[in-house]
Amino acid sequence: MLTSALFFMSGILGLFAATPASTNFTLKDYDFGNGGATSTSSSYNLNGTVGSQSGASPANGVTILNPGEKSTQNANVPPAATLTNPNNTYNKLHLVISTGGNPSDTRYAIAISSDGFSTTKYIQADNSPGSSLTISNYQTYVQWGSGSGFDILGLLPSTTYAVKVSAYQGAFTASGFGPASTAVATQAPSVSFSVATTSNNTPPFNVNFSSLAAGSVFTASSNALVTLTTNAVFGGGVYIQDNNAGLKSTTANYTITSATADLGVAASGYGGQVSTLGQTSGGPFTAVAPYSGAGNNVGQLSTSLQQILGLTSPITVGTAQIKFMAKTATTTPAATDYTDTETIVAAMTF
Repeated sequence: MLTSALFFMSGILGLFAATPASTNFTLKDYDFGNGGATSTSSSYNLNGTVGSQSGASPANGVTILNPGEKSTQNANVPPAATLTNPNNTYNKLHLVISTGGNPSDTRYAIAISSDGFSTTKYIQADNSPGSSLTISNYQTYVQWGSGSGFDILGLLPSTTYAVKVSAYQGAFTASGFGPASTAVATQAPSVSFSVATTSNNTPPFNVNFSSLAAGSVFTASSNALVTLTTNAVFGGGVYIQDNNAGLKSTTANYTITSATADLGVAASGYGGQVSTLGQTSGGPFTAVAPYSGAGNNVGQLSTSLQQILGLTSPITVGTAQIKFMAKTATTTPAATDYTDTETIVAAMTF
């Protein structure tokens, strides 16, 4: 007959871990192996941990379980930014970036290239391209102009550019650069300038005084008509110069001297006045003193160039009319050949 007995003894149980070993080899390190799979769901999000990995954060409504442990969650990769040239400029483009669903404290770096990113530069804090990419290149959505965007400055004329954006929200979280924007070109520097009269669009451009009877102020039958379109970033000016410093009669050997004056009060004189201004967009055109007066006030016309119109930014179809006014005294010799020739020049600042 067999009998059994169960004995209870007090004591201490010790558990010791040891590196797996054999008489043939020693395994110095071991951990959980790779594993897991990618799966998706339309109703919930899950970040799985199976080992060691890196990767972008999942979008809402998508479950991504990749092999490896995700120790740091990257910022969302920003979508393609919107690059445009709304003013047909030659040295800047306008950019609006998208957050890609990242939190408000996320910062963004912008890469720019003119050769499909074979070579790349990065937008600096002063909005111009630079060769380096450092933490200072990353700015918040607000610093990059939010939904209104900002102008990338210092670009080359007649060159096509594209950009792409990276996001960063703390140490080791920078995403890769997202998809490139649509490529957009800067324009060539341009000036389109013409001079005609309000009664004649083809040369020669003549204006006439119907009379120069003594003691009255007379306005020429037509005005000079100036039209200007330019993409000059800093605008420029329109200048006027005359041949005779007044209305000159060869037969009478006399000149009605041009002067800055109120012809309603002066005994005699001759000059110009900007009468109307306008533009389709940009600018605006402005009259420069002393040609900006009203009534019978005129500015002196000189044999040296004098600025008569100004603008401080690009302008599209800017127009201005310049009228000429004269008055003679009772001592002015009578003659039918009082004439003058005006030269009007545009000079832009690019």
